[in-house]
Amino acid sequence: MNERIQELVKQAIVDVKDEFGHWIGSDFDKEKFAKLIIQDCADYVRESYDHEAAESIAWNMEIKYGLHGDYA
Repeated sequence: MNERIQELVKQAIVDVKDEFGHWIGSDFDKEKFAKLIIQDCADYVRESYDHEAAESIAWNMEIKYGLHGDYA
């Protein structure tokens, strides 16, 4: 697995707590992982292409995959 994907996997591991807020373990959050991948791709588009269309493409990717709550 590529190093960047491994970093995103680590970021998608979340603490699981009981109803009293006590830590009971960790879990892999698939939705968070998917959002991290989309955000990473959108950021790549923004960083790699230096023109106005890049921002529009990145923004639309984020909207399509629900990263902007008001537009999901």
